[in-house]
Amino acid sequence: MEASRGVLDAAAECYLRLGVTKTTAADIARAAGISRATLYRRHGSHEAIFLAVLERESMAMAAESAPALARIADPAERLVEAMMLSLGQIASRPVHAAIFTGDSAAWAAGQAIRTTALRRIGEAAVRPLVSNATAAGALSDADVADLVDWIIRVLLSFASVPGPAGREPAEIRRELTTWFLPAFERFLRA
Repeated sequence: MEASRGVLDAAAECYLRLGVTKTTAADIARAAGISRATLYRRHGSHEAIFLAVLERESMAMAAESAPALARIADPAERLVEAMMLSLGQIASRPVHAAIFTGDSAAWAAGQAIRTTALRRIGEAAVRPLVSNATAAGALSDADVADLVDWIIRVLLSFASVPGPAGREPAEIRRELTTWFLPAFERFLRA
């Protein structure tokens, strides 16, 4: 069931005003100017609406990041930069910030990890970076799926649990470059 733009806008507004975990289906329905029964009948559960909002916001974020990433030729550098851009955008985009901060962060991360939309977005970004490895047979489709899953888990972790006193971007970049990137860099350059 696909939620309409008006319902997604209403849900996003409620997340900003009330917080994600405090927003109810009744709040979204009221903000959208429809009954709760109509909301459920036409748009599905509150969880489905949340995931649709997350998908819409994440697709917009990916589209905004694409021009900056297209200028980076080195696959390893592009991957780290894509992760850094994603983390920066999650913090600066109001709806993403509302979703992945405070009391809602753990719940939202748990929901987000199960969504196929984030995997599609991640795979669209990662597959070109590993095309040589997949063409050479060094990386299977299942391996690409595992890689995307790992990237999503790392991003959700940094977004929803920022660590001691928050992490400065330079610290996150160092950690990604030192520990995360070497684990699969051989596939990026195959």
